[in-house]
Amino acid sequence: MNAIWFREVGFHNNPFSIKPAAFHDHVVGFEKVVDEISYGILNKKLVVVEGDYGNGKSSILRRLLNDFGGKKQVIYYSCNRMEARLDVKELLNGRYGFFGRMFDMKPRDMILLLDEAQELNSKDFERLLSYYQEGYIKSIVLIGKGIKKDQIVLGFKTHLSEVSFGEINEDIALQVIKKRIGDLPLLPDSVIRKIYQHSQGSVRVLLKNCEEVCKKAVETGRKRVTEDFLKQFFSGTLDVKKEDSKAEEKKEVKAEVKKEEKIIEKPHVEEKKAPGSKVVIIDKRKEKKEIFAEKEEKPKAPKKEKGEPRVYRPDEYKGMVQNSAEELLDKPTDEIFGDEQYY
Repeated sequence: MNAIWFREVGFHNNPFSIKPAAFHDHVVGFEKVVDEISYGILNKKLVVVEGDYGNGKSSILRRLLNDFGGKKQVIYYSCNRMEARLDVKELLNGRYGFFGRMFDMKPRDMILLLDEAQELNSKDFERLLSYYQEGYIKSIVLIGKGIKKDQIVLGFKTHLSEVSFGEINEDIALQVIKKRIGDLPLLPDSVIRKIYQHSQGSVRVLLKNCEEVCKKAVETGRKRVTEDFLKQFFSGTLDVKKEDSKAEEKKEVKAEVKKEEKIIEKPHVEEKKAPGSKVVIIDKRKEKKEIFAEKEEKPKAPKKEKGEPRVYRPDEYKGMVQNSAEELLDKPTDEIFGDEQYY
C-alpha cells in the first residue's frame, strides 16, 4: 500500500511530489520574488537570488523558464556539473548544436539561469562579464545558497540586483497544500497548519511531512487526520495496532480461516447391520477422496491468449510512481528538471 496510498484517496499521482512540472507553474507565496527577478531580467541585470534549499527554488525556476523561454533564448545550467571553471563559450555554442561548436556560432541577448551558483569564483565572473559586455548575454540570474558575492567582479557591481527568498508563513503553507489537494477530507486545514509548525519553514519539508502523515493515515484505515493522531505521529508514540482496529479484525478473521484449514478431519465411520447379523463398516473418507480425485482429473481452464483484456491487479502497478517527496528531497535541481538546457 505504501506505493499507491494516494490512489486510496482519489489521486493518480502523488499530490505532494516536489517536481515543479508535476502540477503547474503557479508559485504560491513567491509572486513578489518572481516579479523582482523578472524585473531584473528585463532591465539586463545580474540578479543574485539567495535562499535556503526547499523554499520554492525549483518552482521559481520553472516559472521563469515558462515566462521567458519558448524561443531558445534561455539557457539553464547547474554549476555543480562544472569540472573546473564555467565554460560560457560552450554554453553559447551549444545553442546551435554541432554546427554552433564547429563554426563558433553564438546567439545574442541570451538569458542565463545559473543554478547552484555558489560554485562560481572571480575567474567565472570575468568570463561572464566579457560575454555580457559583448551583447551575447542579456541578463544573468544566479540562484543558490552562500553565493560568493565578494568574488563578483567590479564590472558587474553597477548592474547587480539582489533578491531574497525569505520564509513561508502559515497562511502561505496552507495555500501551497490546498493548491495540491483541494478540499481533501483526509487533511483538514487545521491539521495542515499544525504540520507546518513541524516543517522548519521549508516547502520541501512541508510536502514531505504531509506525504508521510497521509500515508500513515491511509495505512491505518483513517478517513480523517486528527490533531491527536498528529501529536502521536510526530512524537513517535503512534500505536498502529491499537488504532487500526479494522485492520486487526481482518487479520484475525484470516488467521481463523487458516486454522480451520489446518484442522485434520477425523474419520467418520458408520456401522450398518446387514442380513445375517454381519456388521458392515463404511468409511466416509474413501468416498470423499474419490470425489476429490474426480475433481482433480477435470481439465484445467485454458490460459488467456495474447490480446485478451487483463484483470486489474494493484500489485502490478507498484513502482509506477518511482519518486516520492522524501526520495527527491535532496536531489539537485538539474536532476529534477532533466537534461533539457535551452528553452
